[in-house]
Amino acid sequence: MDSKKQTKINNRQKMDIASLSLDKVTLRKFCDILQERANSAAEIELGFFKRNEQSHGEYEDNRKTLRESFKLKITISGKDGEQLWGSIVEVFDSANFPEEVRSLYVDSESTLRHVHNYYPHNSFQIFLDFNKPKIFDMSLLPSQGTPNQSKIEVQGYDATWVNGVFSELKQFIDKRSSTLSIVHSHSIYDILLLVLGFPSSFWVCSKLSNQIETAFESGSVFVINALYLYVFVITLFIFRVLFHYIRWVCPLVEYQSKDNKIFAHRAVSALLCIGWFGQIAYDVVKWLFKT
Repeated sequence: MDSKKQTKINNRQKMDIASLSLDKVTLRKFCDILQERANSAAEIELGFFKRNEQSHGEYEDNRKTLRESFKLKITISGKDGEQLWGSIVEVFDSANFPEEVRSLYVDSESTLRHVHNYYPHNSFQIFLDFNKPKIFDMSLLPSQGTPNQSKIEVQGYDATWVNGVFSELKQFIDKRSSTLSIVHSHSIYDILLLVLGFPSSFWVCSKLSNQIETAFESGSVFVINALYLYVFVITLFIFRVLFHYIRWVCPLVEYQSKDNKIFAHRAVSALLCIGWFGQIAYDVVKWLFKT
């Protein structure tokens, strides 16, 4: 079988995944859907496969090989670098299935392309990136969107198949959005900085003003002002770390493992935010009523 010289991709649909949360059960369900769509692509492909000069036996063997080659081979990577490759059943039923999945890769034409040098009319590629941004990675600008490589791409000769598969996958993903995915958006940090960050820094400076003025009562004005500036900057730094922490506990594309402590971290982050900003709101309301 060799179709390398044939141009077949007339339709293409692709999308970067902006929000998704899966556990092992729903991840397998997702893979099962992919296998069903690969099976339908196999039936379409068999309709294009011509006998030409093949004998009846060769033709039937090649048809069987063609159909079997649409059986998906998936790659699952774990947090420690371990990888599992094989069929959906082999990977998900493996005793070595990683507790924390870091990525999933599926290419429906990989077996045909690499083993048989055959390029099918319809195919898809899926990559799910479950990696989380590091909390103390200051090289990652919070104003930028969280980098994530997750994407789906469906391509082929049959527009009905391409559009149908893409729509089904998109619908599956849209129904399983991750928590607080908005914090991964571009410029959301800038908005929060103006609304919460700067007011928080002014509030902390105000709360510490008595201690600063008392401790440096006889000191120079320069030292006192420098301390206020230092407190202001440190508060903004803490605000940035808290923002990174929220991005970490609420990842853009999330894999929920059974022993995952992410919900405990979310409770901690919620308490920190409620405690901090609740106190600020209380002081603001108290000040408004006083005036």
